[in-house]
Amino acid sequence: MTDRRRKPRAAYVLPEAISSDITGVIPTSLGPIRRVASVWPAAVGAALARYATPARIAADGTLIVHATDASWVHAVTLESRTIVKRLAEHLGADAPTSLRVELGVVYQAPEEVQPTQQTILPAALARAEAIVVDVVDDRLRESLRRAIAASLSRDP
Repeated sequence: MTDRRRKPRAAYVLPEAISSDITGVIPTSLGPIRRVASVWPAAVGAALARYATPARIAADGTLIVHATDASWVHAVTLESRTIVKRLAEHLGADAPTSLRVELGVVYQAPEEVQPTQQTILPAALARAEAIVVDVVDDRLRESLRRAIAASLSRDP
């Protein structure tokens, strides 16, 4: 007999290219969910906000929260009363009256990566220029020259 239990899924995270395009493009008709989303990290904490996020508000005032996997659905469900109280502290009368958690897509803002400044050695530039001398396309040749020079300049 085979075990038919589903394996836990990885977090549903929108790729950065898509998430950066849709950030800030929420229709104004979604005002209540926008207010909840704006205070969500402060109300639930940064750790939980990474794995669960408000998705919509039902007609009866129930906040529907999407979580990345079943374990987070369970964790948020256990904390639902506390979360509703914290949201009420932040939102007052605009706070949802209850909370329901489902598996779903969770938006995660991309972590900011600080660019590292690398010193390109003149000898590496000259060697890279010699390597790409036969590349016809100017943009491609310049990109390859910089990449090769940076690679050659790294500490061995």
